[in-house]
Amino acid sequence: MPEQIAVFIDFENVARWAEEAFLDFELTPLMEYLQSRGPVVAKRAYGDWSRFSHYRDDLMENVIDLIQMYSVRAGKNRADIRMAVDALEIAMSRPQIDTFVIVSGDSDFGALVVKLREYGKYTLGIGPRNITHRLLVKSCDEFIYLETLLGETASVTEQAATDLEMARILLVKALQAHGQRGDVPVLASRLKQTMLSLDSTFNEANFGYSQFKSWLEDNADLIKLYVKDLQLYAAPKDFVDSSDPTLLEMATPAVAPAPAAVELAIGEHYRQLYRRLKMDAADFATRRDILRDIYRALNEQPYHYTTDSLLGELRDRYEAQGLGRSKTLLRSVWQMGFRQRAFDYGDQAASMRVPVALAPGIASEADFVRLAESGFIYAVINAGLPFDPDALAAVLLNAPDQKDYILDIVTGLEAEGLIVKKGGRYHLPGSLPIPFRNEPALQRLARDIAEVEVPENIPRTPERAETLAKRAMIQRSQDFSASARTYLMACRLQWDALETNDPNASLEDLRWYMASYASVKAGELSQVQRDYAGSTPYYLAFFYLVQEDDPLWGRMRGLINPMLSYFWANAGRELGLNVSDWNINAISPAQVAHLAANHANPELRKRWETRTRALGQVNSDVLYRVIDQIRHNYGDQPDYLTLAERLTTLLARG
Repeated sequence: MPEQIAVFIDFENVARWAEEAFLDFELTPLMEYLQSRGPVVAKRAYGDWSRFSHYRDDLMENVIDLIQMYSVRAGKNRADIRMAVDALEIAMSRPQIDTFVIVSGDSDFGALVVKLREYGKYTLGIGPRNITHRLLVKSCDEFIYLETLLGETASVTEQAATDLEMARILLVKALQAHGQRGDVPVLASRLKQTMLSLDSTFNEANFGYSQFKSWLEDNADLIKLYVKDLQLYAAPKDFVDSSDPTLLEMATPAVAPAPAAVELAIGEHYRQLYRRLKMDAADFATRRDILRDIYRALNEQPYHYTTDSLLGELRDRYEAQGLGRSKTLLRSVWQMGFRQRAFDYGDQAASMRVPVALAPGIASEADFVRLAESGFIYAVINAGLPFDPDALAAVLLNAPDQKDYILDIVTGLEAEGLIVKKGGRYHLPGSLPIPFRNEPALQRLARDIAEVEVPENIPRTPERAETLAKRAMIQRSQDFSASARTYLMACRLQWDALETNDPNASLEDLRWYMASYASVKAGELSQVQRDYAGSTPYYLAFFYLVQEDDPLWGRMRGLINPMLSYFWANAGRELGLNVSDWNINAISPAQVAHLAANHANPELRKRWETRTRALGQVNSDVLYRVIDQIRHNYGDQPDYLTLAERLTTLLARG
């Protein structure tokens, strides 16, 4: 039976940090990770909910018990004591709960963790890397940094090379410990437990791996891997092969999968894609019901609602009807239409916070539903995945025999010129499979990619591009310039693979590489070469690619706040002003904006405004998030509220 889990969240501690680091705190990825480990039977969050009411939907969707802790002006946060009392009470009264999860960075919970371990409980700590006290980390059986879990589970874009090397050293030490006991080859699961006992912060997810097995395979230069009775074993590289005939080294060629397994793999690719795009939350009937309600509301009252207000009204209506449809679920369905340009925002930039209507040309409810559901097909084509109508019908309709519905959508899209077939594969409109090639905000990146000269000995394949991108991640912490060059080569290889219709080439990966390149190139120009004006197009390209309703948002969310802070601070650096006393690495973008917008130098204020207006033209939602952050965190400070109004005005002017 899977281990039962109890989770206790010091909400104020982690939510405040997340808002400063990422502009918001998404609880769902954290809970999804915990649920993947076993049934979470007790879920409690502690905080002053009058201050965190905007997290209502996320908390309700995850069925978390809210424990009210009233704020006081003096004294320590009382959540510490209440959490400790509740955790110990559950440990003593519910012995079937094996694992206790403490989500906080506060060192005061170290004593609680030690006591829980005395009671024989497995303790998992989760907290932000830069504010979690080392005492808490060392006290836990296992500790995972919260940055790893936010955004896409087990998907991390940046990791210091030193951390990676330390993990490799840890692997060798753990194998040596087993070798001294004559316990090699050792079962991989036992090896990981040994590594955790040596360093509770080890987690393969920190390096972008969803499975320990995959991480071991990528460190095969240090170890040998074996399979026995369908279980994975590991041994040191110098291990002399055992005479056990049932112990097979992993180097043995794998048996080719059966055709059914191949079809399953294609379907799983689709499911993973839809999960990343948040398109998998609703079943067929629920999806249709929500789409019809969206159509009726916008058809009856165009430009009356914003996305937020409409989804909020629908959520309340469904609650009154006894239907458990959260705003997160509604938003995932809305995104289907949004991606297919089924909505019109008048003369304003598309955003969840401006009035919306149906796009011109949508004449009926059937037109709207069909256009929105064609987003599933678009997502597959946009990602560069193979098109398999049987697998799509199985995934989307739970009925493989309904592939005619999928084919009808594709036929209609082709007839309307919305997709084209070239070289045996479908692409978005245009002669090239890269639809954003001529996007003005990306012209600097496109030019850089076009100028790359690829050596003859480097294959222009997506596999090689992925290898280079991984190398660039590690280089980033050591050398911006080297990382930028490596990312740029990865972009060129992926770009060429897409243009030659390589079936393994994904447009989504190209956009990821381009966003990564834009971020490191901006860092190189502004922090190394001090070319602040020259870095501006790269900052804007990054924010054009990393939109709130895009899967890149989850992958790159750890970079959003630093990029925004540096982008604004560079307005002062362009003028030769010393902004080092702003300490931008320790404050939020809202605070950086406040310093720039209220600076004594009028030219700085003007340049900040120019930069902000340009940012609003490529990504208005990131500015709306800053506005929300100001109102939630600085609502009692008049000068900050004035800043929020100023940002709103700049967005309205475009």
